[in-house]
Amino acid sequence: MLGGAIRRAGGVLTEPHIRSGLALGIAAAAESYQPSLMDRPRTDQALVVAASATTAYCAGSFIGRVGRGLLVPAGRTSARLPSRGSRMAADAAVASTLALALVALLRSSLARYDADGRRRPTGPDVAWSLGVGTGIAAAAGGSVVASRTTASILAQRLSTSFGGSRKLWAPLTSAAIAGAASMAGRAAAHSVLSGIAASNRRTESRYADPPATSSVSGSPDSAVRFEDLGLQGRRYVSDAPTAHQIDELLGEVGAKNPVRVYVGVASAGTVEGRVALAIRELRRTAAFDRSLLIIGSPAGTGYFNPIPIEAAEYLARGDIASVAIQYGSLPSMLSTSKAPIAIEQHAALLRAVAGELATREAANRPRVVLYGESLGAQTSQGAFVGRGTRGLEELGVDRALWVGTPHASSWRREVFADGADVDREQFGCFSSIDDYAALPAGERGQLRYFFLDHHEDPVTLFSPEIAYRRPRWLGPPESRPPNVSRTQRWVPLVTFWQTAIDTKNAATVVPGEFKAFGHDYRADLAAFVRVAYGLDRVTAEQMRRIEARLRASEIERAARIADG
Repeated sequence: MLGGAIRRAGGVLTEPHIRSGLALGIAAAAESYQPSLMDRPRTDQALVVAASATTAYCAGSFIGRVGRGLLVPAGRTSARLPSRGSRMAADAAVASTLALALVALLRSSLARYDADGRRRPTGPDVAWSLGVGTGIAAAAGGSVVASRTTASILAQRLSTSFGGSRKLWAPLTSAAIAGAASMAGRAAAHSVLSGIAASNRRTESRYADPPATSSVSGSPDSAVRFEDLGLQGRRYVSDAPTAHQIDELLGEVGAKNPVRVYVGVASAGTVEGRVALAIRELRRTAAFDRSLLIIGSPAGTGYFNPIPIEAAEYLARGDIASVAIQYGSLPSMLSTSKAPIAIEQHAALLRAVAGELATREAANRPRVVLYGESLGAQTSQGAFVGRGTRGLEELGVDRALWVGTPHASSWRREVFADGADVDREQFGCFSSIDDYAALPAGERGQLRYFFLDHHEDPVTLFSPEIAYRRPRWLGPPESRPPNVSRTQRWVPLVTFWQTAIDTKNAATVVPGEFKAFGHDYRADLAAFVRVAYGLDRVTAEQMRRIEARLRASEIERAARIADG
């Protein structure tokens, strides 16, 4: 029995498309261990191995089938190899598989660090991730084989019971099984996403009571119910500093309680309803009487980073208002389908604010500035697609700060394209505050719209085209941007999966430990808020206190969340 199984396996391995698929799959698994933008834990590496090997096998198998179809004359089938030749070919294929797997192990574990100083996985890590990744890939392949076998058996039985050839029934049974699998997959995905969304609506014990101050949404006299703000909204309005705290930190007197307006996706059922609530809240809190109004677009869960807002509140002595409207409850990577409604909502809010300010004398209007981070940056910019700088000016936007803009932002590409209707002297792209400081004073003075993007941030670099086209950031090693590996090679499909996993890991942070790497921009946020919004009335000592306070605030917030 064992001998028969081995012979059958040998027969399968002699098929050209199987051999080409295995060759590419194994090569892809080996290549997946090279460094990329972020370090990968071994579990993530196992996922990269599985995805790379599976997609490369499918590509290789397809190429093999196409090549065989081109080489075999029409109307003829290729003859089977003699039995001995089949066994020799099978043995060679298995030996090659094992040899390449061994090469992958040795190549990745001989050195602890690569030429860029990045940590390489150890031998046990490689063995674990290779084993688990291969298991996942085998399970995926096994499910396909099982579904095909089941479809063939059903087709044979239907042919026997109802007549007709098996070939006639086979497409129908295959479609039925594929449809059932699709429905099961969609049901499982819906269950998982519903659970994630529900977790972002839960109430935490440390954020269960509405804030007492009337200058924020969700307070007793607010038009927005506290329970409708969602997890992120309740945190946001509850953590605003008071005038006393601002004065105490700066060593001054006369600060105001800052205004924080937030509208949850559950606060109203339509874009128009949520925007109307936001305007009502801005009027109630006298936000239009403040000197600065920050209009933000949150991330997918409704998260609106409090660090830059808190920094601005200290820098402006509380004479400031901020507003954001939630549009979803899922993480940004799962919320890309929500981008159109987020853009529509943000554009509607900008128009409503502009209409409100148009009724006031110019001297009595706040400066309107924008803030967006990650998917929030993309949806904030999306309100101006096709309008260049003109769109910002028409809506009265004085300044903007966009952080970690995803590659998918069409407006960002538009404003830097040749021929775009843009005054480029007003735009600045920076990887750090040092880049800004290095500009001549005259150029700094003309800037109004700021992009803060790290060279190695996969969120700003990831795109579907990486699967089949070399990205510019993986050009010649000597010309690559800082912090991009000089040893990484672009490999079709593999680089796509590596960067996808890097995107997931790019924002892994430790509360209070501000860094400037990947998708973590906290180290430079306060400094960029200061220069981007023109909040220069601060001493070096006060700036040091503000940055220390931001780190302490994040640690305290993390503790409250953990307690809740």
